Amino acid sequence: MDITFIGAARTVTGSLHLFEYNNQKFLLECGLYQGHREEAERINRTFPFKPKDIKAVILSHAHIDHSGNLPNLVKRGFRGPIYSTSATKDIASLLLLDSAKIQEYDLGYLNKKQKKRGLPLKEPLYTMTDAEKTLKQFSTVEYKNRFEPVSGVKVTFYDAGHILGSSVILLEIEGKRILFSGDLGRKDMPIIKDPSVLQDIDYLILESTYGGRTHKSFQGMTDEFRDIIEKGKRNGSKILIPAFAVERTQLLVTILKNLYDEGTLKEVPVYVDSPLATNVTDVFRKHPECFDKETYKIFTDSDPFNFAGLNYVKNTEESKSLNARQGPMIIISASGMCEGGRITHHLIHSIENGDNIIIISGFQARGTLGRKILEKTKKVWIFNDEYEVRAKIYFMGGLSAHADSNDLVDYVKKTNNGRLKKIYLIHGDIEEAIALQGKLESMDNVDADIPQSMTQINV
Repeated sequence: MDITFIGAARTVTGSLHLFEYNNQKFLLECGLYQGHREEAERINRTFPFKPKDIKAVILSHAHIDHSGNLPNLVKRGFRGPIYSTSATKDIASLLLLDSAKIQEYDLGYLNKKQKKRGLPLKEPLYTMTDAEKTLKQFSTVEYKNRFEPVSGVKVTFYDAGHILGSSVILLEIEGKRILFSGDLGRKDMPIIKDPSVLQDIDYLILESTYGGRTHKSFQGMTDEFRDIIEKGKRNGSKILIPAFAVERTQLLVTILKNLYDEGTLKEVPVYVDSPLATNVTDVFRKHPECFDKETYKIFTDSDPFNFAGLNYVKNTEESKSLNARQGPMIIISASGMCEGGRITHHLIHSIENGDNIIIISGFQARGTLGRKILEKTKKVWIFNDEYEVRAKIYFMGGLSAHADSNDLVDYVKKTNNGRLKKIYLIHGDIEEAIALQGKLESMDNVDADIPQSMTQINV
């Protein structure tokens, strides 16, 4: 088996890995690279292989940095099956169509300015039609059911505990067992089950997003969230939370439901302003088999994704009207890295007001608008216009759906029963990967490498 690490090698975005066995090529993941606009354009539009030669794609989960370039792959000639769990397919159906829609909408907005300035117009990476074609190629397989995407390679999905339907992927070839972590989740988080641990593994391909950092406890994050809301209430703030439509929004809603029940949100309306997040929440309701015991039990009595103070924004007009309203209020809106969607328009209207608050609730890739806001850059560009960052910025990394450094080390300890030959660290900025590598190699009989893009190995 030859493996070429293409995307998410020494970076966190654009997951893409090429496998070849007996002249059969298949992919694990096909994600969008998110970062500097020109760099992202170049990377996303270019595949270092012929898409028509790919026999299958195996998808760990639906997040755009793992699935978002599939329509472009199809557009350029890929005709094989895309394997995932059914929950992943249901979420990907929403995300890919939304990604195409956002590209068309945002480019329309940008091209108006380009035209006025006499600059060339841009074309979307793919269209709604491309996304619709892609969805027809999905083939669903549930957890623990083995399948054979190409002759001689057996694959099984196990629960990754990251988002609804997410998987760690076990590949078995000629007696060798290769485990791909995808994005590994955290233990004891609300809503979904903890990550599955497998043993008797020969090679482990492991994410390292937070390889050098640890998260605060979930309770600690809830307490911090409460304190920020109290400050916002006193100052009449608009509290903007850029949030991924999958998992992060649902997690925030469950926390806010608890804060509402205890009285913290009295007279503070909450708006989920993301049609995608609203639709994804409906998908969550369809898949209670993915929930942990606590969330499953809540469903027997009430809806964990709704409460009296919560408003799911229904249309563009209502979204625009939020910009004219006074705080205090909380607006949760996609995209999570502020690279598109309605959050960008809320930022335009709120980021220069020093009374307002922006809560960054998850990882921000280098070059994204969210990363610049997190780093408290004094001025940022949104749709080719410059804005001063006067709003107060808070980071709540403890809400992350990614395992932290301690979780990753613990996962390796539980997985490694003496058979593990090599670990390959991917999906992490180089500093995080190096930090994790040091921790892992301090353990007995653990060898960890950090491949760069286009590194090829044979296992």
